[in-house]
Amino acid sequence: MKISRIIAIGLAVLFILAIARLARLENGGPSHIFIMLPGQEPATMYTPGPARQFYMEPPKPAAERPPAVVLIHGFMADRKLMSVLARRLAENGYAVLAIDVNGHGENSNPFGGGIGEPGSLRENVKRAVDYLRSSPFVDGSRIVVMGHSMGAGAALDYATHDPNLKGAVMISGGWQLGPERPKDALFIFAERDPDMIQEASPALASSLAGAAQFELGKTYGDFAQGSAVEALRVPGVDHITIVYSAAAAATIVRWLDSTFGIARTAAIEVADARTGATGFALLVFVIILVPMGRVCGSMVAYWAGERPGPSGWIGLLILGGALIAAMPLATADPAAFVPVVVGDIQLSWFAVAGLIMVGVLALSHTLDWYRIREGAGAAIFAAAGGFAAAYVCQIAMTAAFHHLSLSPERLMVMAMASVLLFPFWMGFELLVRRGGAAISTVWAALGRILIVVLIVVGVSLEMLPFFLMLILPIIALNFVMIEIFSAAAYSASRNLTLIAIFETLWFAWLIAASSPITFMF
Repeated sequence: MKISRIIAIGLAVLFILAIARLARLENGGPSHIFIMLPGQEPATMYTPGPARQFYMEPPKPAAERPPAVVLIHGFMADRKLMSVLARRLAENGYAVLAIDVNGHGENSNPFGGGIGEPGSLRENVKRAVDYLRSSPFVDGSRIVVMGHSMGAGAALDYATHDPNLKGAVMISGGWQLGPERPKDALFIFAERDPDMIQEASPALASSLAGAAQFELGKTYGDFAQGSAVEALRVPGVDHITIVYSAAAAATIVRWLDSTFGIARTAAIEVADARTGATGFALLVFVIILVPMGRVCGSMVAYWAGERPGPSGWIGLLILGGALIAAMPLATADPAAFVPVVVGDIQLSWFAVAGLIMVGVLALSHTLDWYRIREGAGAAIFAAAGGFAAAYVCQIAMTAAFHHLSLSPERLMVMAMASVLLFPFWMGFELLVRRGGAAISTVWAALGRILIVVLIVVGVSLEMLPFFLMLILPIIALNFVMIEIFSAAAYSASRNLTLIAIFETLWFAWLIAASSPITFMF
């Protein structure tokens, strides 16, 4: 047996062991159970104490029940992404009800609002608060609402409509005040948050504190009176990583202690072994993409000889020109028939750019129609097989990140997105990937960097959704993983149809799985 096959098998075994450990850690930790709230709203309830797989402890006497937190995720996120913070709060004595709001995660209700419409999520939050108030497992008289990004806006909105709450924690968000003054309000944000959040959080806190000269990190008001207010910047994190930050979690726990009048004697617990296990599994998966790409490449026809057409900087110039030209056309959202928010604009942009690129290649008589058609069935089969393997592996790693499994509605969105995206990725490959394995990888990497740069430009020109800036690191990470597979497949076959189909399926899946969906069967 070849050494490469032995290494590939060893990596696969190592990955399975890493996933087994991750699954064990996921089932362990603080006690947590799945709950379906009224209105078909999925939630996970975390309570202090060890996990118990087969039964729940009976309710404690009323005086011993823990205070509770409703935890609300951000836009294009879900309750899984908030699970690290939820577990940390539970480890420190608080019950946490983490919810999926409409159109996100496993929630089967269509999304009906927007990132700037916190009131649209008020019913989602109310159902969670009402559940906690009637639960025999928590102290329903002591509840705090807490949210991240869009969820922070929802938390602040609800806190200004429910005077019976004990407090509110806004993480990298919170947009406007409502009719009631929220009690004990903490605004915590990231050092690398967008300027609008870094400006809005202290401004809202200052307004509540009534302080002309507001200082970050200083508590204004009185916890006993419910008038405490603070705004705090967390160093070294961005808009996404703040929810994984141990420093942010510790700050929030201290704020909750003060809000509920709890005198803590033990140290604050911020460990979550799942994050390290997930990181290790991700590293092994990235390496596995190399043999996965070569296996898929061995299943398709080899593209021999040099291809005609633009190469090098000319290919990048055409790619960049198509993406720039597509921006103003994408603002009209020609893919609006795809029932997802923000994802439809992404699809519009790539679809229009793809048509421009294919048109340029066709007009210059360099579009290799015969090669694209040759062995198309084998390319589709190999790409689908490679994507299926990558899909299963990534689903297994999402315990602490995001629910990426596809519901029937999201599968429909993925199919629509694949049709729209294929011209772009086929054009991308024809324009930038040519020559030997090393140089082709360099040109393709430059092409992906160009896409990332133009996303920044498009957002700056207000032609692309601002939210793309917040998830740019996630897009870049996925580009790295896609390129590793693509480079390996190219080294084995030079078959660009295989690579373009794989890229299309991966990108369509990410949009379908993470974008808020506005349609349900």
